Amino acid sequence: VSQSRYCPKMVATQRSAGRYQVDYVMWRESRCRQVAFNPDDPNGGSYGLFQINAYWCKPSRYYKQGWLQAQGVLDTCADLFNPRVNAAAFIAIYDYAEKVYGNGWLPWGGTPQWN
Repeated sequence: VSQSRYCPKMVATQRSAGRYQVDYVMWRESRCRQVAFNPDDPNGGSYGLFQINAYWCKPSRYYKQGWLQAQGVLDTCADLFNPRVNAAAFIAIYDYAEKVYGNGWLPWGGTPQWN
């Protein structure tokens, strides 16, 4: 990860997100606040640095405990306030969207426009 332009205190989280350019996305989604929560997002709100929507960690007809739980990423939605868990969830969701839809950024509204 290159020099952190937007979230310099989150360099370790950026490293755990590996091959993804995430600095701007963390800033855009949460202003680099690991405890950010947006209760107004659909499906139970969005959590943490990457604003992971609760859709991914709540039970559904397809996943008894939640998709992220089925992937072994976390136990509860509250785990998304941990920066490393949030980064792991970001990677899992990104990779899923890349595989299924051909664009890993779709869950975040499409490819970010880097400044």
